[in-house]
Amino acid sequence: MEFENEPITEKQKKVFWDLIDTFDEHGILPYVMLIGSWAELIYEKYYFSDYYSSIRTRDVDFFYKNINLPADKEFDIIGILKEKGFTCETSRLSDVSKFVMEDFLTIEFLIRVLGSGDEPNQKIQSLGIVGSGLRSINILEKYPLVLECERYSITVPEPEIYILQKLIINPERKNIEKKEKDLQSIRWLLPHVNKDRMKEIYEGLAGKQKKTIDEVCKLNFIDI
Repeated sequence: MEFENEPITEKQKKVFWDLIDTFDEHGILPYVMLIGSWAELIYEKYYFSDYYSSIRTRDVDFFYKNINLPADKEFDIIGILKEKGFTCETSRLSDVSKFVMEDFLTIEFLIRVLGSGDEPNQKIQSLGIVGSGLRSINILEKYPLVLECERYSITVPEPEIYILQKLIINPERKNIEKKEKDLQSIRWLLPHVNKDRMKEIYEGLAGKQKKTIDEVCKLNFIDI
């Protein structure tokens, strides 16, 4: 889509912050981690002093950290987001739901995948929808960074693991443009991160993950 190649607009940012406000108001915000490219906006505004994000996607991904929490509360996420102008679209094949505001934002809730089962998509009990299971985001859960963003507490991955995870998944990317966008994001973010922290996290990764990182870096002339 041509839209995906354009920088995000102020109107999109306004919709995003309205979404954060809504999640905060309804008590959803503590249960999610903002991952994907929109986390870069948080790094830009509330973590680094001289970094500028390069977001070019309307896809806003929230990692729902534990599909069984909260155990004593339910959120009418379909109704909540409908009031904000989002339409719920549910895949007939996977039952996964995403929320779309045409030409502005698309919201998806991602969940971790444990074990070797063939059913990665699971119901998020408190939201009443099926989340999209991705094993590749599991490692983000161990490295949360909670930032005070105005009056909101927003959880994002530590930028060091954000970069390493993007390197790990890069060979799996089918879309060439998205592969290149990820590499561009990595290059823009690298000069600002803590290299000692990145090395510490890198050393704790599985051998296969480290091998993938090394290969992607060598192929694309990236020095971490």
